[in-house]
Amino acid sequence: MNLNEVKKFTATHEWIEVGESDGVVGITERVQLEYGDIIFVELPAVGDEYEQDEPLGRVEVTDGNTFPIHAPATGEIKEINTTLEEDPDLINHSPEGDGWICRITIESPRELDILMDVDAYNDYEEEELDDEYMDEEDFYDEDEAY
Repeated sequence: MNLNEVKKFTATHEWIEVGESDGVVGITERVQLEYGDIIFVELPAVGDEYEQDEPLGRVEVTDGNTFPIHAPATGEIKEINTTLEEDPDLINHSPEGDGWICRITIESPRELDILMDVDAYNDYEEEELDDEYMDEEDFYDEDEAY
């Protein structure tokens, strides 16, 4: 697998932009909009190691709820976006750009095979939205009182 310049997505709405042997990790615009205004980002520590799908940080939103950020691949944290420590609002404006979370080594490139490319992720988002909203017929089928 050529790891150069590939962007992949997780089912928990993280993305990883894959480079030569590492990747930049962040949360998707979709999930940022769903969470609302993020006021705090807990970043992993440089040198920490994580397994794929393991929480490596979290975000806190204005209502006090917190949401985990999962590692899209197994590896070691090589760099964190320290700008988010002083300006967590950056993730609200650019979650898939300047609001990136960290850079992680990719220990097993095969793990990336289970992640979605942009087309598959867009389809996944659409299906997820469809599941959240029942159409009128489904509503009446679900509610026997009508």
